[in-house]
Amino acid sequence: MFFIALSVIWVNINHERWHSKNVILHDVVNYYGYLPAIFIEQDISLSFLKQEVSPNKIYRYTPNKTPNGNYVFKASMGMALTYLPFFASAHLFAKTFAYEADGFSGPYHFAILCSSLFYFLIGIFYLHKVLKRYFNEVIVLTVIFCFCFATNVFYYLTIAGGLSHIVGFSIMAAFMHYFIKWYEQPKIKYSVILGFILAIAVLVRPINGLMIVLFFLYNIQSLDDLKTRLKFYAANKFALVLMAITAFVLVLPQLLYWKFISGQYFFNSYVGEHFFFNHPHVFYGLFSFRKGWLIYTPLMILAVLGLFTLKKQLPAFFIAQLTFVAIYIYVVFSWWCWWYGGSFGQRALIDIYSVLAIPFAAFLNFVKLKSPSKTKWLQMFLIFVLVLNIWQTTQAKYNIIHYDSMTRSNYFRVLFTMTKQDNRELYLQHPDYEKALKGEEEYH
Repeated sequence: MFFIALSVIWVNINHERWHSKNVILHDVVNYYGYLPAIFIEQDISLSFLKQEVSPNKIYRYTPNKTPNGNYVFKASMGMALTYLPFFASAHLFAKTFAYEADGFSGPYHFAILCSSLFYFLIGIFYLHKVLKRYFNEVIVLTVIFCFCFATNVFYYLTIAGGLSHIVGFSIMAAFMHYFIKWYEQPKIKYSVILGFILAIAVLVRPINGLMIVLFFLYNIQSLDDLKTRLKFYAANKFALVLMAITAFVLVLPQLLYWKFISGQYFFNSYVGEHFFFNHPHVFYGLFSFRKGWLIYTPLMILAVLGLFTLKKQLPAFFIAQLTFVAIYIYVVFSWWCWWYGGSFGQRALIDIYSVLAIPFAAFLNFVKLKSPSKTKWLQMFLIFVLVLNIWQTTQAKYNIIHYDSMTRSNYFRVLFTMTKQDNRELYLQHPDYEKALKGEEEYH
């Protein structure tokens, strides 16, 4: 954890994104806007934007509009809650040291950037607890090291810090730790904690509510197990109800906000944006050169293979993990913008990396026990993907790997260079966002 923190801090200090106010932008603005609106403007309805204000101020909030003409924050308020202590610290610092205390000056950008590392370390703490139940320390530390430095996680701790996916990673790690303990001892405190985690997961990113699949299918291996589980739930129904009530109470402010702004308790604040479940882009999401998950994060090939080793190594996780990962990938790539805008790799799947850490560790353990002669080949592959990821992370920083328009020809054209190529527009394929919004095919 110390080495990870030191590495991230070193890169961030050298990158200095807060000086150029390059943190609270794009999606981060949608998450963050609740805080300056409530605590500085004192107007969660954003009605002050209807007055004569500078275009820059409107750009700061980038809200959507409801059918009744009100402004609404695009994202739910979960990330704003995670930012709150960092926002408060930045606000105090700005007032004390004569920075502009408007919610958008340098200290606020610095604080939000720091939040990603803070929550990632919490996730690592819980992931270590989960993995240590089943694997030795060498495998556990290898998994943690690889997931930080050999995947696009490092990009979202530094160059694109502040987004929701690192928080999602940590939420799922904590959720796994506590639901395992809950099944061992369904105590009241674990029910409350799980209800809290579920609520935050949904508020941070509604799709992460799918982790309830892991909870219900954990240690289900047969129909007899299912019958036993139902009896267990019946015997502990109060704990389950308490979990649900805790989650509902914490989600209620979001529902009340939507009701206040739009007149509806359940409102799609991503106005005009939808899932197209009848037209998912799973193959493109996994293998395309625009944003293929297994192209830009090849380490996760081992995690996918590891899913099929769970049946013998950790049967309690086999059906739960396989079902959850399949459903999650299907839903993620049913979103109209399956490449998730300007980003490096498939950022939408970082949320489930802590879940995939278990099959990844299982694969490493499988090779160690069943094919020790292939351990050196595995080590060489891990070193290769580590170097490749750091290299491509740097390329993405300088937009050599284009943020949304990569093609196979351009990928291999720039693979070994750190300079932008001449005539690169000839090798790029820009997404047709208007077609994608309608659910029409735009990628070839």
